[in-house]
Amino acid sequence: MFEQGRRKSDSLVTLFVLPNELDFARLGVAVATRHGNAVRRNRVKRLAREAFRLMRNELPAGWDYMVVPRVGREFTLENLQRSIRNLSAALTTAAQDKGKIKNT
Repeated sequence: MFEQGRRKSDSLVTLFVLPNELDFARLGVAVATRHGNAVRRNRVKRLAREAFRLMRNELPAGWDYMVVPRVGREFTLENLQRSIRNLSAALTTAAQDKGKIKNT
């Protein structure tokens, strides 16, 4: 994912995307130890997973997503959803325009 995927960042997260052969989207979350202790890191992971779960139907199927939250930011469900939505739209549209995947 980190080597072959496409990435885009905003002030909150870096999002990596990579096409997959499945009919649904998958999510991975990588939280660095610089975010704090296990309680803080797990909270960020839970929020990212819940944001993804709530908006899974809005995201294009057939993609793997990796969310890497930035250190020192305030994470809420709403701002994570906004970041994932905006970054994924930009990345998947750019990949489709370059012919990386076929529209079905």
